[in-house]
Amino acid sequence: MNTTPPPLLSGQNFRSRLGIAAGFVLLLLFIVLGRLIDLQILHFQKFRQLAHDNHVALVPVNPARGLILADHGEVLAQNQPTYAVEVTPDQTEDLDETLSRLQKLLGLSDNDLARFERSMAAKASFDPIILKTDLSPEQIATLAVRQASLPGVQITAVMHRDYPYGDLFAHVVGYVGPITAGDLKHHQAENYRGRDYIGKTGLEAYYERQLRGQMGYQIKQINAEGQQVDTLSEQPPVAGDNLLTHLRLRVQQAAANALESNDYRGAVVAMDPNNGHILAMVSSPSFDANWFVDGISSTHWRSLLDNPGHPLTDRADNGLYPPGSCAKPFYSIQAIQAGVIGPDFQTFCPGNFQLGGHTYWDWNRSGFGETNLTKALAWSVDVFYYKLAVKMGIQLQDETLWRFGFGKSPGVDLPGGLPGLVPTPAWKRAHLHAPWYTGDSVILGIGQGYLLVTPLQLARAVSAIANGGYLVRPQVAKAWVDPATGARTELPSATPENLHIDPAALHAVRVGMEACVNSGTCHSISIPGISIAGKTGTAQIPEGYAHGHTIYNNDSLFIGWAPVDHPKIAVAVVVENGGHNAWQALPVARATIKAYLQPDKHAEQP
Repeated sequence: MNTTPPPLLSGQNFRSRLGIAAGFVLLLLFIVLGRLIDLQILHFQKFRQLAHDNHVALVPVNPARGLILADHGEVLAQNQPTYAVEVTPDQTEDLDETLSRLQKLLGLSDNDLARFERSMAAKASFDPIILKTDLSPEQIATLAVRQASLPGVQITAVMHRDYPYGDLFAHVVGYVGPITAGDLKHHQAENYRGRDYIGKTGLEAYYERQLRGQMGYQIKQINAEGQQVDTLSEQPPVAGDNLLTHLRLRVQQAAANALESNDYRGAVVAMDPNNGHILAMVSSPSFDANWFVDGISSTHWRSLLDNPGHPLTDRADNGLYPPGSCAKPFYSIQAIQAGVIGPDFQTFCPGNFQLGGHTYWDWNRSGFGETNLTKALAWSVDVFYYKLAVKMGIQLQDETLWRFGFGKSPGVDLPGGLPGLVPTPAWKRAHLHAPWYTGDSVILGIGQGYLLVTPLQLARAVSAIANGGYLVRPQVAKAWVDPATGARTELPSATPENLHIDPAALHAVRVGMEACVNSGTCHSISIPGISIAGKTGTAQIPEGYAHGHTIYNNDSLFIGWAPVDHPKIAVAVVVENGGHNAWQALPVARATIKAYLQPDKHAEQP
């Protein structure tokens, strides 16, 4: 047996292996050194911030949204404290699985999930999204005991916007809804977070900045388990101011009830003719503003879209209508002031007017005989205004309409609002590729043809006749009220525009409009103890074509004010498909005026 021991490592082999080991150690040192340089020098600020964020969190604190109030303090929009469950998509391990679990735990409806999907599509994945509000105590307890197994799911206290009167003020007060990226283009993004509400329509949208207030924050200390253990510093939020309006609850209720109880589609605008303060602004049918606060469900949305009355349309300042005979007082004023006719002008009405081989019929085909201005306004004599239209011509007709605010936005403190249409020869050539005919002026002379106006414009225009010749700017908001101190900051009314109306022209038209109520087509609006001046209107609206003829329906209109000599309220009413002689608009206007000037003994006085 060979017992010779193995040869020892040669000096060369030993040195080689030692060099490899030393090189490996040196490499490790370089790696460590490089990492230290990366952490401590190249990315020091980044990792310092990350380390800081690991133990503190900036928690936004929402301000209380300002209330919206009627003139006598009734709350039209308020905040209700409630609890909500919110989900942050990118913090969940499996979003679909998380939603499925929450659906079973909370009894979520398909509408809840569909609304969440719509909100998620409009926001970044790191934004928390409210899944359900108004949690019951049982639902809160169910989630609380499972919080650890539901990452990305949080129970949060929120102030839920609530509209106590539901559909009564939906169009004018408006509503809030979940904020989207598109909303932030017009507002300070740093004052909102993903779960917030923002004004979408009406006063809620127009005065969003003041109602919103200013976001606050808290810097919270976080422990290793991610729990908030202490508040290091804070900046309290600044609550939004409360908005006091000129709206009168009982007037709004009376106008809405007069429309809705008869299933009328239409609008009512009531204002103080001396300054433009809006007392009531009703569009019917309406909708429940509360449906939109958390994102409207597909069921409610479909019910609104399928409603033939188009409840989402704000008819008061976005509904376009031919004014019909409600245009006649304005033409009368302009014709007298321009010297086309005198206040005592009269003409014969045989029941029709002949022009170029065409017959234009009066609504009373038997005729009215000799007719002066008072009679023409009291009984809405079409032939009188056919002849007047020819005398005036289209240029003076257009000047009349523009002078009284038609064809342009009335400037009310609400978003949107249509200017309507005052037709001109240039407009007709551009849009219909046809010249302007004298017959077009004849039809325009009774408020028909291409002319389109809004109820708000009509209320503003008739206010100028009521107040002695001043065109006011409509205004809904009255004052800001500090929620902490109660201090009020009045919102000034715009200075009315002096139209410089000839007193003789104004007097002649006011006499005719008062006669319209006392003995003419407006007689059924009379209220004992209240003097009223007004004018009816019936506008033919084409609805189809059959057997070689156009089928028409009639809108029913009224404009007027009361009391005659010391006006406090001006009213414009439109009832769609109302019928002949405007009788449907009259009881609506009567109820509106009476609610303001003759409230019952328990109601507040104007």
